[in-house]
Amino acid sequence: MTDATRAHAGPPPAVAADADAVDYPPPLTGWLTVAVLFLLYILSLTDRYIIALMVEPIKASLGLSDLQMSLLQGPAFALLFCLCAIPAGIALDRFSRRGVLFVSVMVWSLAAAACGLAKNFTALFAARAVVGAGESGFGTGAYSIIGDSFPPQRVGMAMSIFVMGGVMGAGIVFLLGGPLVAAVMRAGDLHLPLLGVLEPWQQVFLITGLPGVAMAFMVFWFREPGRRARPAAASIGYGEALRFLARRRGLFASIFLGFGAAYAVTIGFQLWAPSYFMRVHGWEPARTGVALGLIQIGAACSLPLHGWVVDRLFRRGRRDAHLHWCMLTVLLAAPCAIAGFLSGSAWLACAGFAAYMTLIMSTASMGPAVVQVVTPQALRGRVSAVYVLTTGLVGMALGPTLVGWITDRLLADEMRVGDSLVLTVFIVLLPAVLLFAFGRSRMRRALEAGA
Repeated sequence: MTDATRAHAGPPPAVAADADAVDYPPPLTGWLTVAVLFLLYILSLTDRYIIALMVEPIKASLGLSDLQMSLLQGPAFALLFCLCAIPAGIALDRFSRRGVLFVSVMVWSLAAAACGLAKNFTALFAARAVVGAGESGFGTGAYSIIGDSFPPQRVGMAMSIFVMGGVMGAGIVFLLGGPLVAAVMRAGDLHLPLLGVLEPWQQVFLITGLPGVAMAFMVFWFREPGRRARPAAASIGYGEALRFLARRRGLFASIFLGFGAAYAVTIGFQLWAPSYFMRVHGWEPARTGVALGLIQIGAACSLPLHGWVVDRLFRRGRRDAHLHWCMLTVLLAAPCAIAGFLSGSAWLACAGFAAYMTLIMSTASMGPAVVQVVTPQALRGRVSAVYVLTTGLVGMALGPTLVGWITDRLLADEMRVGDSLVLTVFIVLLPAVLLFAFGRSRMRRALEAGA
């Protein structure tokens, strides 16, 4: 059978059998699950990014440098976020996933609130690290639960709706967090029994962190989806998962590295685009935040469309639908970004960035979705954990760092940050297209063989 024939063949027996063997929750329950996880995802982004709005008051209060603030925003969060995905994956495959999610939300919410009690850099660094640890368990668990709440031909849409919460959350933090921070700053210090004097930035951490303690109980609103786990699966750690990844190393290399590269460029854009608009076009921070926040919220609305297209292609027999669609959308997103940042016009740059974000959103949801589709249910928690670890390290470490390195070392001119953003498209994003193309035939063969 040729690749073209395989791409359009009907659902292979292995996939159909897998779908029929699982007791999927009723559709209403499945979508309730997505709704709850959607809201919790927005909460997690609030606790993750609110610090970006309070850089100056924290620096002044604790006497920190820009380097220390960058450590609090990046490595402090990312290190445990990535590393804790491994034990979280084991727990998700061994215990109740709702229970793991409950603990995760409680941990990151309490840690986020604890940021408001920090009196020095070390305490704030430790609290931020625990926020990352808690959020790692949530992301991995949400992928696993959504993957088992819908049959394979409907996972794309469900995952797209869930991921939309994360993308919208980033925009909402800037749109609503800014006025919140401003109001608390105007109110001044707060004197509380036992806690003493709390500065405004500390109050913001408490205001945004503590509601999560109550919201954690929302995970018990939906049913734990069934999974077909072998009896031995609960006691084998990562050995079987790693052997499975090794057997499908070509496919998973294209998935992990391809989506990691797409995330790296997108994260680099999100963190450096504000500097581009302020340095190159002279925009004020408030104007920049509103514009970029609205662009990200608007782009998030495209996620259901990406999910609908992929699910439709998959139902029609296109076994490589997830990678195929991401290959096409990334190929279209690249020239939009290049044209925008080279245009010389702030508004054309906004238009190019908006088009890029809308198209690149396909990778935000299809990455975790394709992992669920090609992985046996008994291994989804651990394979999802490896996915989170790999793409997290590639995305968080490579994207922002590469833009800064090109601007400082290669171009040696901070006013050319737009050129740096364009170069990352050629260096990192376009190779992702090749990786998706490489993985398509391997995805078809994996599903035909019964992943």
